[in-house]
Amino acid sequence: MAAEMLPSARWQYCGAPDGSQRAVLVQFSNGKLQSPGNMRFTLYENKDSTNPRKRNQRILAAETDRLSYVGNNFGTGALKCNTLCRHFVGILNKTSGQMEVYDAELFNMQPLFSDDSLYLPPCYDDAAKPEDVYKFEDLLSPAEYEALQSPSEAFRNVTSEEILKMIEENSRWGFWGVHCTFVIEALKSLPSDVESRDRQARCIWFLDTLIKFRAHRVVKRKSALGPGVPHIINTKLLKHFTCLTYNNGRLRNLISDSMKAKITAYVIILALHIHDFQIDLTVLQRDLKLSEKRMMEIAKAMRLKISKRRVSVAAGSEEDHKLGTLSLPLPPAQTSDRLAKRRKIT
Repeated sequence: MAAEMLPSARWQYCGAPDGSQRAVLVQFSNGKLQSPGNMRFTLYENKDSTNPRKRNQRILAAETDRLSYVGNNFGTGALKCNTLCRHFVGILNKTSGQMEVYDAELFNMQPLFSDDSLYLPPCYDDAAKPEDVYKFEDLLSPAEYEALQSPSEAFRNVTSEEILKMIEENSRWGFWGVHCTFVIEALKSLPSDVESRDRQARCIWFLDTLIKFRAHRVVKRKSALGPGVPHIINTKLLKHFTCLTYNNGRLRNLISDSMKAKITAYVIILALHIHDFQIDLTVLQRDLKLSEKRMMEIAKAMRLKISKRRVSVAAGSEEDHKLGTLSLPLPPAQTSDRLAKRRKIT
């Protein structure tokens, strides 16, 4: 260390780096930054340059793949140390021994959540076939699909007696049954062809897992659904369908309303791939414990064509069910009512 020390050093005060904006320093309220290269920062400034109180107002936004942050230098969220102290950033030239010192400003970055946005999987509206509108590989990577072989074995080899037992348990326990109605109906119609049956069983198992995962609000441990879920699938669930929050000094995985909507969208796409791109939205809506209005919002945003069908139910009665069909050409894209309201307010 002594050999690296400079015999002498001098510093030069340079003011703000670009003449007006001070250098930006950040701290994160929910922990320390582990991968700086994954962050994307955007700095916004007040355009009112004539108002002495507003012309220095700044908002700093930051994004990762899983979470967004925001910090500002004004209002209740601003750090008091910016008014009580002066911050500087120094850049040392080791060759010349000169340090350039610049004015700096500290931003406290807070996690930002948006529960009104609808996260949709990639939609390829120029697709030539319905199966290419929402591609299967966007739902499950080859490695994830391979990992489903073992846990889906029970579905692949399910017997008529086991399906009857599932139906009895559902009638006895309702929502708390082992498997939801959509899954049981899909198992009834598993193809006999070995390859097709294997693919269907894996898809049904993953759909069943997504529905069970969606029922949680906070995921307190990494294997929230038990030891039977492969590690790669657990990782996928946490990374793609939860957002990190900070509570009582601890990070936790939250399944927010927007994440629940995202899971719903993925469930719909899996169901479409399972059922030749026409599904009973009413059955799925009840399994997901959604209102019909919310289910229709999501289905229309995904550009499904909605129709009605009379369906036989218990005791020989009938009721209307909503069907969702993915067919070409796609209907015009529709924004969900919640998002439209939010944009109007903004």
